Amino acid sequence: MKSQILVEGPDCSGKTTLVERLKNELHWDAKSLHHLKGNQFRRYLREYALSEQIVFNRGHFSEIAYGRLWREGNPFSTEEHHILDEICRQNMIVILASPPLEVLQQRYQQRNFPQQIKYEELAVIDHYFREIMKDIPHLQYQSSSPQELQSLITILGEKIS
Repeated sequence: MKSQILVEGPDCSGKTTLVERLKNELHWDAKSLHHLKGNQFRRYLREYALSEQIVFNRGHFSEIAYGRLWREGNPFSTEEHHILDEICRQNMIVILASPPLEVLQQRYQQRNFPQQIKYEELAVIDHYFREIMKDIPHLQYQSSSPQELQSLITILGEKIS
């Protein structure tokens, strides 16, 4: 049984809503793994290894995608990247929240707070996530309707029980 869920995807993709619902429905903890300074490999290795019954909002895939966009590359060596990917394959249910670009753009424009990502970067970051995660078994979440959200919650409840 997998005791961790990792929700990934670009800004405005519905991650936080999904994480909150999963946290409440499963009665698990949730943790945001947004970028912090320091050794990223050790950080993610520690977080992934020491947590059970947890829903992660972002993980090392975000570190790679946003690293490409803003920090000029992947913060992990090839071996480190492989190790983190393998932990996900073995221990986690991975979800890629990736609605259509028009939905990302609409949500971006509706937000009433400043965002680090720029409107014109949404298509690029969405592409990076799809590329980085193409070889990782994951569930695709379009975050297009409340019914889709409920269906995903039901599927995940069945997978972990």
